[in-house]
Amino acid sequence: MKQFSISMIAASMLVIAPVHADVSLQLGDGVNLHALNGEAWSGQGVLDSRSPITLENGTHQIVVDLTAELGRSRDDSVIESSDSFVLLFQASDRQLVLSAPGVESRSELEDFNNEPVWQLNDQEGNSVSFRMDVLKKTGFQLVRDYEEEVADFNRDGTSEAALMPHQNNRESFSVSPRSMPASDVAEDQEVVGQMLRYWYLKADDKTKSEMKRWINSGE
Repeated sequence: MKQFSISMIAASMLVIAPVHADVSLQLGDGVNLHALNGEAWSGQGVLDSRSPITLENGTHQIVVDLTAELGRSRDDSVIESSDSFVLLFQASDRQLVLSAPGVESRSELEDFNNEPVWQLNDQEGNSVSFRMDVLKKTGFQLVRDYEEEVADFNRDGTSEAALMPHQNNRESFSVSPRSMPASDVAEDQEVVGQMLRYWYLKADDKTKSEMKRWINSGE
């Protein structure tokens, strides 16, 4: 009877105890992470630079590019990088891998910049939806300030890959535009609503009153 009681208590503790899980993100060959959720990424150290990155369950925004060794042989090869891209995705309790197809020539690198083919898959090989946009480089920059660039990118708020100021990292969203019909008006309206809420919260009392009058007028 005593043994049975102990077993029952142990089982109850397993049921009641909260289960903590998170997301791991593994970067594929040539994939470089420059920013994570608005902060510059400096890596996890030299010894574990390619180890999976642990993230909390929820929504995350990353800035990545693809580095490739271009040339006919190692003796005349050069290292070049693609444009930088912003990816916004949502995941819970998954092991993710972000990869891109191999690039071996400048023409292939140009093709990738024009039509990027990022692949985000979970541990079972299932595709994970994401939103994507290019993080445009302005002028000549010897070293890019990704934190400032991402802040401007999100502040602009016109891209579907932007992380809105009020959006917490547990907020989910719909499928990536690449796998959605172009006529999906519902998601467009959701983005519009997010932007309106953002600017309303940023406005002073006078501007808020003017916005209310404009909305009530139905113009």
